Amino acid sequence: MSKHYQVLARKYRPHTFGEMVGQTHTVKTLINALNANSLHHGFLFTGTRGVGKTTIARIFAKSINCEQGVSSTPCGKCATCIEIDKGQSVDLIELDAASHTGVDNMRDILENAQYMPTKNRYKIYLIDEVHMLSKSSFNALLKTLEEPPEHIKFLLATTDPQKLPVTVLSRCLQFTLQKLTHKEILGQLQFIMEAEGLEYEEVALSQIADFGNGSMRDALSLLDQSISYGNGTVMAKDIKAMLGLVHHDDILALATHLFNQDAEAVINFVRDLSHKGEDLTHALKDLSSLFHQISIAQIIDNTQISDEIKDLATQISNQDLQLFYHMAINGSNDMPLAPSEQIGFEMTLLRMLAFHSDVIDSTEKKTPKLASKLKNKATSKREIEPKVVQKIKSNIPQSTLKIESQQQWEDITKSLKFNTASRMLLKNTLFDSTDNQTLILSLDEQFSSLLTDNIQRAIQNTLQEKFGELTLAINLKKLKTQTLAQKETQASDEKIAAMQKDFLTDEGVQKLQQTFGAKVDLKSIKENIVSTEKV
Repeated sequence: MSKHYQVLARKYRPHTFGEMVGQTHTVKTLINALNANSLHHGFLFTGTRGVGKTTIARIFAKSINCEQGVSSTPCGKCATCIEIDKGQSVDLIELDAASHTGVDNMRDILENAQYMPTKNRYKIYLIDEVHMLSKSSFNALLKTLEEPPEHIKFLLATTDPQKLPVTVLSRCLQFTLQKLTHKEILGQLQFIMEAEGLEYEEVALSQIADFGNGSMRDALSLLDQSISYGNGTVMAKDIKAMLGLVHHDDILALATHLFNQDAEAVINFVRDLSHKGEDLTHALKDLSSLFHQISIAQIIDNTQISDEIKDLATQISNQDLQLFYHMAINGSNDMPLAPSEQIGFEMTLLRMLAFHSDVIDSTEKKTPKLASKLKNKATSKREIEPKVVQKIKSNIPQSTLKIESQQQWEDITKSLKFNTASRMLLKNTLFDSTDNQTLILSLDEQFSSLLTDNIQRAIQNTLQEKFGELTLAINLKKLKTQTLAQKETQASDEKIAAMQKDFLTDEGVQKLQQTFGAKVDLKSIKENIVSTEKV
């Protein structure tokens, strides 16, 4: 590596507001203030690491001290701008509060505040990680921060604003810098790779942007490492090898095994990943992310969602998917407590299999016989075969489509095994008509967001299992008749009202009210639902 090599985070640090990536609200406010020359004396920039706090402060320092005059577009060519860019300006005093926490350090600095700048328009104090100052240091700073000389500007930066005294916060204009989006980081990484003339794959840069977790500096540091690892290139296979990532296709395959309740395939798959030295903790996070994408695909018809994810969305119910996601998140938290990473990952996946509902026999909760499957593969295959036959037989239509009233339609809605999203939509529909295996329903306009292609397809598939080939048409209308959902809500409200009335007329309750002057919180009176479902 050349002795003149500069890390990417420093080489591509923005030097003007126009080069800033993200932080639009902060940049816009500062630009307007600079152009109007209405400058406050104290600014506080807060946000996580690597989002641009110090960078914005330095650009602001150039803007007010540029020899061309105060503006939001410093020239970058005058001696002052060059000195600030190089960190050599005598009138820009940068202080690391983490290493200058004592009150004596603060007093030494503030004693010089009364003197005019050596050569620039303003003397600027840039205090990084200001929350690290001691209580005495804050007290010493307060008076000067509240009423500084006209030639003084304070620029404070911190990653932990909660630790700052309210007295300091009230004396500064506070700007909260947000984490950068995946798109913003990816765009900057692509710009840098093209500027450097290096070969890359977009999927590899996308993975780096994900690992940046909203921090541009973290992403650029990883990009530096990736370029070195790939000998001047950034490829997906190199990122995977360098970080021990599990390939996206492997995560899709693992999810498929889970949805098919193939315990043996799941265990063997995890063991293969562990044998190859993959990062199983991150694999579990990738699995959680995949569950999120599948859940989105179940309720939103988005053309940007891949066909693989859309296909997986039809293989699992919304309830199971939410349960799996919850287990994956808890499994990530429990991973450090497990005897080994592999055991923690396996137990999380086995927990998902144990609580997966039985889509074949809906009268009982599924309890996979994992031990017998792992012990005897042949026996396992013989056990599965009758169930497949049973499922095929259950798909044979029992009757043709014949619905004549809203009550009949409501009975069908209650009896058939629709998934959660489908049932929610159907409860808000009214029966319109049937004609030659075509079912026409009316849906209230306010529930139009529920009417997606995925949900309508799932409803039609469930109906076809009962009535054979049919066509489902759902029209959006302003309904005037009560739907099943409205009837259930009304019945529930009436039941709760009756419970509240019975409670208020109870002699014991009335006596308590009279004795202690108490009032009954009616909202606390709810129906006691006792679940008899076995898990």
